[in-house]
Amino acid sequence: MVRAFLLAASLSGALIACSSNRSIVPPILQGATAQGGWWGACPPSTQTETDSMKAMRQLALSPEFNERLRNDFPPGSPAQTLVDSLLNQGFRYAGYCKSDQSIKLATFYAKGSGILPYATIAEAYWQTDGDRIVWTKGFVSYSGL
Repeated sequence: MVRAFLLAASLSGALIACSSNRSIVPPILQGATAQGGWWGACPPSTQTETDSMKAMRQLALSPEFNERLRNDFPPGSPAQTLVDSLLNQGFRYAGYCKSDQSIKLATFYAKGSGILPYATIAEAYWQTDGDRIVWTKGFVSYSGL
């Protein structure tokens, strides 16, 4: 019985280790968790989006990613520093919100590997006033199986 438990525990640990994206996820996303809620920081552009956003009641912000963005790129800092950092870490600049062109976004995607591969999806949003950051928001999702 003890052997079966130890074998199961060892296999579980091996499966978790084999399915990790750690080596391909950039430092700003290391250990970031995903949260439920409304995905994205663009203001709603339709009544349906407004109603859906109200129903969700909160943004699906990743606490760790959001905090890193806020600490590394605080309000008033140059937006280009944020853009350069994200691009250097594998993000793609994805443009701006249709409903507010002062809000920009960058996306990251990494396909998972191993026995239980979970893809990592992340989006960083920031609002600018001229060339300076007003705020940042970070979202992370893991999808697989």
